[in-house]
Amino acid sequence: MKPKKGEWGYFRTEKKRKLLQMIVLLAIPLMIYGTSYWYFGTNKNIMTVVSMVGLLPACLSVVSLIMFMMRSSLPEEEYRELQAHEGSLTTAYELYMTTEKQNALVDCLVICGNDVVGYVSDPKTDARFAADHLKKMLRAEGYRVSVHMLTDRAHFIQRMDSLNAHAEDLRKDISYKPQPGYEDYGREDMIRHTALSISL
Repeated sequence: MKPKKGEWGYFRTEKKRKLLQMIVLLAIPLMIYGTSYWYFGTNKNIMTVVSMVGLLPACLSVVSLIMFMMRSSLPEEEYRELQAHEGSLTTAYELYMTTEKQNALVDCLVICGNDVVGYVSDPKTDARFAADHLKKMLRAEGYRVSVHMLTDRAHFIQRMDSLNAHAEDLRKDISYKPQPGYEDYGREDMIRHTALSISL
C-alpha cells in the first residue's frame, strides 16, 4: 500500500508519481503540436496556441517534481526507531512546509493534548521558524497549543516518551467540538490535518 501524506515514505512515492504526471502532461501538448504541424504543414494554426497553453500545467508539474526531488525520507532505521516510541501519540511524518519567507522540513511531528513537538534533521531548516510558523497556522484555526521543534533525535525520543508517560494528564479536561464535515476526526487528528494542509 502506497504511503499517504503524513506517512513515512511519502516523499519517495510522490517523486515517482510526480515524474509520471510530468511526462504525461508534457506528452499531451507536444503530441497536439506535432500532429497539427503534420496535418497543416505549418505551426501557424490554432492548435499551436492550444499546445502552448497546454504546457502551463506541465511546467507547474516540473516545479512540483523539483520540490520533491530536493527532499528525502528519513533512513528506515531512524524511522523504525521513532515508530517504536509513538505509543498513543498522534504522529505525522515528512512535512515540508512552504512559506513566502522560507521552507521548513519536519521529519516527524507528534501531538498530545496541547503539546506539538517536531523533529528536524535538516540543518538547512530553521527549527525556530518552523515552530513559530506552525503555531501561527494552528492558532489561526483555533488550537491554542505550544509548538516546539527539536534538532536532536535522542532528545526528541525522550520527549516522545515523556509525552506518552503523561498522556492522560495532558489530554485531560480539553474540550473539543468536531467541525462540520470532520465529525470522525478528534482534536489531535484535526491538528495533524491542519499541519498536513500547509505542507507540500
